[in-house]
Amino acid sequence: MAKKKQRFESSRPDPAEALSKLQTPGFQWKIVAQVLVALLVLWLIAGVAWPWLSWWGVAGAGTVTLAALGFGAYALRLTRRSAAIVDVLKGATDAEGRKEALLKLASKKGAASDAMNALARAQLLAQEDPQQAISVLEGIELEKAPGVVQDDVRANLGMMYLMQNRVKDARPLADKLRLDRQPQPKAKAMYAAVKAESLARTGDAAEAKKLLETFDPDDQAFEEASSLLLRAQCFTFAGTKNRGLARGAMEKLAAKDLTMVVAFARKGSNPELYKMAKGILGKTGLMPRPKMRMKA
Repeated sequence: MAKKKQRFESSRPDPAEALSKLQTPGFQWKIVAQVLVALLVLWLIAGVAWPWLSWWGVAGAGTVTLAALGFGAYALRLTRRSAAIVDVLKGATDAEGRKEALLKLASKKGAASDAMNALARAQLLAQEDPQQAISVLEGIELEKAPGVVQDDVRANLGMMYLMQNRVKDARPLADKLRLDRQPQPKAKAMYAAVKAESLARTGDAAEAKKLLETFDPDDQAFEEASSLLLRAQCFTFAGTKNRGLARGAMEKLAAKDLTMVVAFARKGSNPELYKMAKGILGKTGLMPRPKMRMKA
């Protein structure tokens, strides 16, 4: 009995749809309430301890309060800036929308030195001109950006380097990525994918495998990063010689985004993954099989 031919129906994510679904960041008032309660308790303790601590207790409570208020004001400004940028990105669902969004972002006050603004512009440019997007990200002064924004830039730039096989450029960025300070599950999964692929392609596949074990590409919480996680799994499992797992990851990737599998079938790719990709693409009809010619 002939073996049933496997079918791959790619459902490549639509960038326009992803942009339209972006959630506008909001201030975490629940956390603010918890901080205020903690400060109230601190002042009560300072009052009760007055006979022993005198003004020292009041000074300590005052210092902590001023620090908390300063951080709160900074976080509020950061959230408002981020929300304004997301509102602009939501309208960039086609070529005309992207052009308009880029103009709006470039015209914002302080755009030249705003890392979040540059990151948003790079994400729009990447859809048509990845090299220009890389140039924008490379021009950001990371040391002057907030910690989480630094990691966003590193992850996005690292991903673009990896897509262009600039692995040696991606690895230093991946080494500095901090997953622990990223609260959003989708963004954290994207960080993990970039970090794991960088590790796997520079000889640390075992470490990459440990990292990826905590991120399931089938988990709905990581939906937008699932293709990147699967791509990282392909390189990681090839590096650890788990060929069956690598093939399984590539087959799942083909069902999500066939163009990523096409990238594996280009010259210069990992030989093992190149063969797998050719086999999978052959089943879709995208990779023509060589025909036998009979000699006369």
